[in-house]
Amino acid sequence: MPRAPVHIVGCGGHAKVIAMMVEAGDQLDIVSFIDRDPGEGASFLGRSVQDEDTFLEARCGEAVIIALGEGVRRRETVTRYKQAGFSSFPAIVASSAAVAEGVLIGEGSVVMPGVIVNPGAEIDAFCVLNTGAILEHDCRLGDYAALAPGATVGGDCRIGAGAYIGIGAAVSHGRTIGQSAVIGGGSFLASDAGSDELWGGVPAVLIRKRAPGATVL
Repeated sequence: MPRAPVHIVGCGGHAKVIAMMVEAGDQLDIVSFIDRDPGEGASFLGRSVQDEDTFLEARCGEAVIIALGEGVRRRETVTRYKQAGFSSFPAIVASSAAVAEGVLIGEGSVVMPGVIVNPGAEIDAFCVLNTGAILEHDCRLGDYAALAPGATVGGDCRIGAGAYIGIGAAVSHGRTIGQSAVIGGGSFLASDAGSDELWGGVPAVLIRKRAPGATVL
């Protein structure tokens, strides 16, 4: 069966990993990369880099993967593409990820190498589960939420839209994390975290409120 063409939006490290995942599979074929200001004749990983404005005008209807690791930028980019009429955003799951049967994965989400997703979990749209992250049973990961490399979320947790769980952080079972909250790298969260809150430490404590719409990186 021929592979379906796809374009990757982004030319950073996150895009490199996603390209590796796509090339290891047998369903998609990378046509080009997309960047906002690539410069004439630009290339990335041996493929051409198209100017985003030109691409949006000319290629509506083709499949794209949004390869941007930061949640606010990812949301803004998806909004821009949908307004331009794009509607095909395939989810990408690494062959080495262990995803339980029946797990729901929303459009545009990325499950990277070594990730474990256990039964009953739900992953909404445009999420990122980075290398080696664990999403335990019966969890819900909201739109644009992200687990950094090595993050662990215990069972029955609810992670709000745009929330970010940092590198190596752990969330105890049954917790609720509000939208756009950030749990700092290496932290252990044993309580609920509200929307737009930054938590850190072992055990994690509330450090401050974040400005609505603030980026993580």
